[in-house]
Amino acid sequence: MIEFLHQFLASPVMRESLEPALLIALVTASVSVMIMAHRLSFLTVGVSHASLAGMGLALTLSLPLLPTATAFAVLIALLLAFIPQRQGISEDAGTGILFAGSMALGIILISSAPSSRVDLFGLLFGNILTIAPEDMRWLWLIAGVILAVLGIAARSWWSIAFDSVTAAASGLPVAGLRLLLYGIVGLTVILCVKLAGIVLTAGLMILPAACAWFWGRSLFDLWLIAVLFSLAGTIAGLLWSYAYDWPSGASVVMALCGLFILSWIIHGRLAWLKQHVLKQ
Repeated sequence: MIEFLHQFLASPVMRESLEPALLIALVTASVSVMIMAHRLSFLTVGVSHASLAGMGLALTLSLPLLPTATAFAVLIALLLAFIPQRQGISEDAGTGILFAGSMALGIILISSAPSSRVDLFGLLFGNILTIAPEDMRWLWLIAGVILAVLGIAARSWWSIAFDSVTAAASGLPVAGLRLLLYGIVGLTVILCVKLAGIVLTAGLMILPAACAWFWGRSLFDLWLIAVLFSLAGTIAGLLWSYAYDWPSGASVVMALCGLFILSWIIHGRLAWLKQHVLKQ
């Protein structure tokens, strides 16, 4: 095992992948707590798939890929926040509409782009092992913005998630904060795309908090436990990717799924023991 870890760290590609992968793990775990609290899991699926249109637009017009995709993902997320309020359409229906339309547009644009410029597998499933220096700078910028906003708005979002009426009565700008949360979800989606791709991004943004929900209830506890699960799953996934030559994003999501199943089993077993053994 020690020899394997030495080989892993000796690999320049895997060593360089640790920084962006762990950065993404920290940010996605932090945002995932709010996604679970506000029940926005389907939103992450819709925005991640809709971001394909932004990437297709960047490829077609020869624009920078990540900045263009970022702007498009945030725009889609904000539209999803507005549609139910303005048109009487349910949030899940609005998500499905924009998800399908943007995905279709993205497929059309990418199919029209020169094939030499399209890494379709990388777009769909991610490839953290080939991240470029300019991409790394963009990821750090997005991560800094997300973490700064979380540090300012997290407690307000937490209050709104469980009692929006009381939060509004206490003077919190509920509509504006919710709009800001949707925008942060859009930014986080783009952060994840380099690791997990469009298809698997939702796993990174949901599973850390889903694992933590078994063990914590306060905002800080959930955040800390989600971060620990996310970092553990990311490291385990990269190790699997190196050992078995698996895609890095899929390996990380599988590791997080394994941690979720393990947490579910252990928590259920402990609850059973508490109910049937400790009461005797």
